[in-house]
Amino acid sequence: MKRLCLALIIVFLPALAVMMWSARTSAAHFPAGVGQRLIWEADDPEGDDYGPGTYVYPTNPAFAPFSGLFDLIGFRVSCDDENVYFDTKLAKISNTWNAPEGFSHQLINIYIDTTSGAGRTDTLREGAFVSFAPEYAWDVNIKIMGWGGSRVFFASDNPASAGIIEGLSVEALPDGNTIRATVSRQVIGEPLDSWKYYVLVSSQDGYGLDNFRPVMGEAGPWVFGGGSDLNINPNVIDMLAPESGVYSQESQLGSWDVSERRYARIVPANAQLHRRHLTVRTVILIIAVGGAAALAYIYFRGRSNVGRG
Repeated sequence: MKRLCLALIIVFLPALAVMMWSARTSAAHFPAGVGQRLIWEADDPEGDDYGPGTYVYPTNPAFAPFSGLFDLIGFRVSCDDENVYFDTKLAKISNTWNAPEGFSHQLINIYIDTTSGAGRTDTLREGAFVSFAPEYAWDVNIKIMGWGGSRVFFASDNPASAGIIEGLSVEALPDGNTIRATVSRQVIGEPLDSWKYYVLVSSQDGYGLDNFRPVMGEAGPWVFGGGSDLNINPNVIDMLAPESGVYSQESQLGSWDVSERRYARIVPANAQLHRRHLTVRTVILIIAVGGAAALAYIYFRGRSNVGRG
């Protein structure tokens, strides 16, 4: 029995160490920035570039390999004395049409709730077909796209606003998977730990509403499939969200309603309410820790009783 307990401990503890290392480093695979201070970072599940779970890629060969191009896998915010850096990591980045920024397909919208009790719960212009939780209304929108279309908008802007270009630069980083938006602190202000982030990945379409490629009922050469033909389902292919639970990507993006003409309502990835839900990794980690502790207790208690009696 003692040998069995010892064997199980030997198996459990290395596995536990691997899981703890994975949990600690999984969100850290971003290019290192000299002199940058980390503000917040998070992972996103891989292979979920399907919106609410039903979306499929357009059929044109330009979207080959028909997966990964809109698959968000990580997000990081950092800063230095002059700028705030927003890094969005994707499974794949291609520059099919040679955009000067180094990416052609992706349209990334980062909405930030910077000020409690202020902001707006709708998008400045229609296109994403989502709404925002009233308790986390957004104040700043960083729109990231190719061909010089990137802009910074504020909730107080008029829908016809051209946005801010000065103090903003966008590029695909040399790692081949990360798109960075650099925003001057003079534009966005002092980054705070209290900021809340919505990160939405879509497909850029020069002819689409607010540059969003639409998701229709059936996929075509230049449209996604798996939605509806009613301009009500979200044109969002992936978003930063928990892996499971009521605030998962599938739950949030699937909350639209045709009969009520209601857009999907979304919440920030780092909202406090998410902390009430355990991820699969966390549950496994808790079980592993508990199992290892129990086996260690049984083994060493048995050893302490040897020779007694």
